[in-house]
Amino acid sequence: MFKPLTLAEIEFSNSGPFYHLCTEPVEDDVLFRTHGDYVLVNNIIAIAVFLAGIRLLAYAIMDNHLHFILEGKRSDCAVFYESVHKMLMNYYTRHGRAASFAKMKPKFIDITSLDQLLVEIAYVIRNPFVVRTDVNLLAYPWTSGYLYFNPLLDTGGEPGSALSGRRLRAFIHSRAMEEVDERIRIRDGRAHPASFVDYKRVEAFFGSARDFQMQVYKNVEAQVETAKRLGEKPLLNDQELIATAFKLCRALFSVNQMKDLTLEQKTRLAKTLKDEFGGSNKQIARCTGLPLQEVNVLFPLAAPAR
Repeated sequence: MFKPLTLAEIEFSNSGPFYHLCTEPVEDDVLFRTHGDYVLVNNIIAIAVFLAGIRLLAYAIMDNHLHFILEGKRSDCAVFYESVHKMLMNYYTRHGRAASFAKMKPKFIDITSLDQLLVEIAYVIRNPFVVRTDVNLLAYPWTSGYLYFNPLLDTGGEPGSALSGRRLRAFIHSRAMEEVDERIRIRDGRAHPASFVDYKRVEAFFGSARDFQMQVYKNVEAQVETAKRLGEKPLLNDQELIATAFKLCRALFSVNQMKDLTLEQKTRLAKTLKDEFGGSNKQIARCTGLPLQEVNVLFPLAAPAR
């Protein structure tokens, strides 16, 4: 039976191209260490969006890597990243940290369907939440997650074109820029994400606040597949990993309770949670009921050093 396309599917097919652009994590350094570092990269991203003439649909600033969901020509998206990287290199070269930022390598992932676009957006704004325990992913200031479907969102701010002199230099930590695009709104020295992220377009693709939140909080399998596609380790919290473990119990062993598994089945489950879902040794011990000492024997490379 023919199924008519939704408005979001029609819009997706007539738009794009779309990309998930991320940088490989710099494993041996913390790139963004202070509040000022985060403000600077946030402001640089805002400037680069309008320099490149692309749409930024979502982003996340992590301490050692970056994530962006972009819409525009591949060449323009490359200009966007090159602008971000160049401005960061210029600043950190002056502060003796060019070597670390030279390690930032971009990776472009083609987004070929509406379903993938929604999953990739959810993955980006989940990133700080799954890495850190102190993050409310819908209120974290260094990602775009709090913009979408937020009736309390305040989009006000001073236009970037009003900056001049010392205020302009403080905004970007450089004397090279003569002006900031007037479409960028400034508040407390920071570019307001609502002025450079096309969050309304994202809302149209998701369709409703409920569907947005379900994608972010509940679609664990899709988040894991996205991590693998990016070459990253899946990161699930305890509740998500436990829910996954119970699903695996039913799928692999046709039982509903962890206590009904044999030792051999628990061991197989533990290996699946490690290999497919990136569980830590302590998480796997908590989820399976296996003693931590036994889990450490199963996965000695992930065990704490003695």
